Amino acid sequence: MADTEQLFVRDVTLECQPTRVGNNLSFPYTITNSSDVDIYVMDAVPAVDPSTRQAVADRNSVVIYLMSDGRAHVLRGIAPLPTDRRVYMRVIPLAVKLAAGATLTRQIEVPLPLAETSPYFPDLPLRQYEPVDLPGVRFSVEYLRGTVEGFSATPVDFADDLLRVAARNTVGMTERVSCSYQTQRISIMKRTDAFPRPD
Repeated sequence: MADTEQLFVRDVTLECQPTRVGNNLSFPYTITNSSDVDIYVMDAVPAVDPSTRQAVADRNSVVIYLMSDGRAHVLRGIAPLPTDRRVYMRVIPLAVKLAAGATLTRQIEVPLPLAETSPYFPDLPLRQYEPVDLPGVRFSVEYLRGTVEGFSATPVDFADDLLRVAARNTVGMTERVSCSYQTQRISIMKRTDAFPRPD
């Protein structure tokens, strides 16, 4: 990948240089909190271990969708809601606290080819996807500032380092940092159902 374009949001920055590792696309990234307040970076999604049926934190979970400009968006954050039905409860990722002046380093891997993915949509049979070549990828991570109105953070009993976060308007108060890249020889499996693509 080449021609990295970093998009900064005020005093919180994201550095990421994805690489292809075998059959995966690897995203090593660092978030720096240069603000004077704590932020809470979305870092995992609540899940259930199918073998034990115990609650676990899925630390490699991402939302992936094809954007209107033809690029893929790989998002560590709140998934867009379905447009074809109502959901009982919105999936809000678990967060890790990042103190003012501190940095957070993570790495996730996503299988290739990329496929549109959301916690609200199960995988489709292979024939119900359309392969689309990608000119680029945007990688984003979302977070909440600890100073937003109505903010709360409560511990998670199955993951000591993670917190359930909320605010008066959790989705509307969530912020995002992104990096964009041009790609070569990478495609995405586009869903043919009513999959939401907000960008």
